[in-house]
Amino acid sequence: MTLTVCVGASGSGKTTFLNDVHKSHKCTYIRQYHNLRPYIKVSAIPAFDPIQLPYWDIYVNEKKDKSILVGGTIAGQFMAGLSGGQRKLLLFELIFQRTASQDNLLIVLDEPFAGVTDDFVPFIVGRLNEMRKKHNILLVTNDHVETLKTMADNTVIVSAIDRTKVKINEKEGVDRDTALLAMSIGDEYTQNSNNQDLKFFLDVELSKNGGVFGVAG
Repeated sequence: MTLTVCVGASGSGKTTFLNDVHKSHKCTYIRQYHNLRPYIKVSAIPAFDPIQLPYWDIYVNEKKDKSILVGGTIAGQFMAGLSGGQRKLLLFELIFQRTASQDNLLIVLDEPFAGVTDDFVPFIVGRLNEMRKKHNILLVTNDHVETLKTMADNTVIVSAIDRTKVKINEKEGVDRDTALLAMSIGDEYTQNSNNQDLKFFLDVELSKNGGVFGVAG
């Protein structure tokens, strides 16, 4: 399996490249704006072990591990909790844990490490190395670019000047549609929901702190 990193200047079409991979093939696609509801307690997320997060011992030592919220803003209301970089790592680790029991997935990640500090690069590298043993991973990044390019099997460079061509590794002028087909290899994640998942969904979406009724109100 492979790790492919897609890079390019701002406005060069990196996210568009991922969108087109998603259109051409079923995959697990985590977009830049995907996040968890800010009022969720991290410890309440089902089938997730927060102890694996590299910063979690901070909240254990402060005795906040049972109460800390995901944090962030919803409907203009800010809720204190994890920092932006911590939330990115939380989502990345959630993907890692949920996909660990499956094989041959295509996992597409758009800016998964935005705002994550250099302190956590070893954790990121370790997780990606584990994931690519079982899955094909395609990610766009503007952060920790050199580290990710060095460890990647392939680097795709997109350009705003000519969007019909891309550069793959040292090969210039690769047809973009051919590159899309080459990247679109792998299966889609499947989730077998249970009563615990249903309860979590209802607790979250019907929460008075920001669920459907909270936002509507």
